[in-house]
Amino acid sequence: MTAPAVPDRQPGPFAPLRERNYRLFFVGNLSSNLGTFCQSIAQSLLVFRLTGSTALVGVVNFAQYAAVPVLAPTAGSIADRFDRRRVLIGVQFAAMAVSAVLTVLAATGRVTAWTVIALAGLLGVTGAFQFPISRALAPLLISERNLGRAINLDSVSVNLARALGPVAGALIVARFGVAWAFGINAASFGVLAVALLLVHPQKQAGLGTRSSFVEGLRIVRRRPLLALLLFIVAACAIGADPPVTLGPELAHRFGGGDPLAGLILGAFGAGGVAGAFVAGAESTRHHRKVGRLLALLAGGIILFALSWVLPLTLVGSFVAGFGYLSAQTRTSTLLVRSTADAERGRIMALWSIAFIGTRPLASLIDGLLADFVSLRLAAAVMAVPAIVAALLSLRMDRRRNPAPAG
Repeated sequence: MTAPAVPDRQPGPFAPLRERNYRLFFVGNLSSNLGTFCQSIAQSLLVFRLTGSTALVGVVNFAQYAAVPVLAPTAGSIADRFDRRRVLIGVQFAAMAVSAVLTVLAATGRVTAWTVIALAGLLGVTGAFQFPISRALAPLLISERNLGRAINLDSVSVNLARALGPVAGALIVARFGVAWAFGINAASFGVLAVALLLVHPQKQAGLGTRSSFVEGLRIVRRRPLLALLLFIVAACAIGADPPVTLGPELAHRFGGGDPLAGLILGAFGAGGVAGAFVAGAESTRHHRKVGRLLALLAGGIILFALSWVLPLTLVGSFVAGFGYLSAQTRTSTLLVRSTADAERGRIMALWSIAFIGTRPLASLIDGLLADFVSLRLAAAVMAVPAIVAALLSLRMDRRRNPAPAG
């Protein structure tokens, strides 16, 4: 399949924010993402504080995303059959309720490690519906010309939250307690729900038509390019895990506390935000650039894994974040451009399984390897899929752009 052409003259990085619908969606998403990362670091710190086990930190991260591969197929079919905006609003209120329960339990001192894990799993159920439906809705809120930059900004909102949320969350936990971090996340879902109530999407194709997730698999089987893009997305997701799962133990080894764990994860997010603006534009040599960015992701994680001094650990986290965000954004943009609106929900369900559904397994393996073998080996293992994806991307580029003979 031939990749869709990119615009000759690309809009600026902030052009999508001039469109009202996308601007509201972006603000709501940024708020929700900030709350999510605030809670993510808080629950990791709480579980580590209660148990001293990095393996259980991996379990809580596993629980947070375990529902995605199970429920994303259903969510993708729903996204292609029903009004995406209305379904997404309902999902926000359900997520708000789960976070509110965790807030109350933490505030009253009745929270345990296994309570956190269970409620993280319930929140993951709402996330399993939110991820594909939100990704399928976004193109209906933006003009075609600004689509690539809008997907880029969507990733920026996630990584800006990844940079600021953990640092803010760790400081909130240290100053006010974990209940405040959980409460902020509950409120953030309400902000996104209000934003969704105010937007007016373009007409959705295929409303009311029965859709099957199996057909989405058939679409990918017929188009090898989509399969490669989904593998790259999965490799990016796996490479993003070490700063999340291993951050609390690394901070402890470097003699720091909760704020240092937030800083380690925040460096990864800061690298992602930098990558979005430096390397975020689409390109006709997509596969070559993505291959190089995946190499940066792998190199950064290996530096993160092998460094024995804090500054190099932070540099490795930053470089990995740069490669991760840039490669993932470019790949997701091409994936969206390569699918029709009527099939986008099912393809975004596969995107969710690749991007979010791989995270539980990665977190579990990361945490177990760190506890029972070596923390540094655990981080290095997470770089292997990115290395493979980089080689595949560069091979695809050579096939599409062969060197001139002679």
